[in-house]
Amino acid sequence: MISRRHALAAALAVLSATAAQAEPTIGLAERRAIAAYRQDRYPAQEKAIQEAAGFAVPVEVAWDQLTISGDAKYYSDPGYFEKTIFEPLAAGLKEVAKDTMGREALAQKLKTIRVRFDEKTAPASNYPNGLTFTGGVLDVNWRPFSNVADSKDRVEAVVKVLEKGL
Repeated sequence: MISRRHALAAALAVLSATAAQAEPTIGLAERRAIAAYRQDRYPAQEKAIQEAAGFAVPVEVAWDQLTISGDAKYYSDPGYFEKTIFEPLAAGLKEVAKDTMGREALAQKLKTIRVRFDEKTAPASNYPNGLTFTGGVLDVNWRPFSNVADSKDRVEAVVKVLEKGL
């Protein structure tokens, strides 16, 4: 018969192994490049998002998911994160918050913005499919450095999903 302690230890081992497998691994070059980006460029992007929303909405970025192996040298390129994720997000928020009704609706219902990239589910170009707005969380699942010129389509997707949920 297995003791409770052994059963608990076995369960924790399984959970730890599962969590370890789920965590993407990034190399030193990617960690250095993302650290530099977060220090040098991201604060301005976060500020722009919050100013566009009209309040200090928390922005949670899953940096380990946004990093793509071998792309570290591109992270500082404005087309990598900014033009494909952060700028369209800010522009969409600004459009929704262009009047008092929009600003109030955002302030009441938008609790968090979560930015990530899941290669299995992020759309190649159908940007609304990479967005959800449920429970006050705007989840953005877009591939960085992809179709950089599609900013207008991304902005429209943000506006559409937010307006529908507000």
